[in-house]
Amino acid sequence: MELAKIGKGLVAALMATYLVGCASTGGSTSGQEVAGETDQSVTEVVTTPIVDPAVQAVIDSGKVQATPEQITEMLSRDVYNFGFDSDRLSPEDYLALDVQAAYLTSEAGKNVNLIIRGHTDERGTRTYNLALGERRANAVKNYLMLKGITSDRIEVISYGFEKPLDPAHTDTAWSKNRRAEIDSANGTL
Repeated sequence: MELAKIGKGLVAALMATYLVGCASTGGSTSGQEVAGETDQSVTEVVTTPIVDPAVQAVIDSGKVQATPEQITEMLSRDVYNFGFDSDRLSPEDYLALDVQAAYLTSEAGKNVNLIIRGHTDERGTRTYNLALGERRANAVKNYLMLKGITSDRIEVISYGFEKPLDPAHTDTAWSKNRRAEIDSANGTL
């Protein structure tokens, strides 16, 4: 959809350039050139933005309605945060995962494998937090599988509270630590 608008704009710009070049400048009708008048050609440089191949693959898939900038942002997202004692993804998480799934099911991303690491905050037992971290990582994995990524392309690891992003003992730190992280096992995501 966005590419169609760009294409129409490009055609309009080229037509305007053509019409300006064909327009009469008035002046002498005798066919003789007026002294000092020079031939000035109008040259318009049309630049086409270079789109990242991963972003282009998502656009070409037709599975996601977003701007190239939004797609770039969602493709670069690698952390999904969770509420306290929860393994539920947010609506924003689903949108970002839709973009990632569109790339991973495209020709450009079909050979990329993932590692999803589940984490928790420090509250609770080690055993409980390892299980919760695994549920969080599996929440991401299961959604990607619903979107067409096969399970053999996704590895799940739970660290529980063993690898905090923020070691402080505050609500803000705990909120940062409740997460699932996605990494590519063999390529660029």
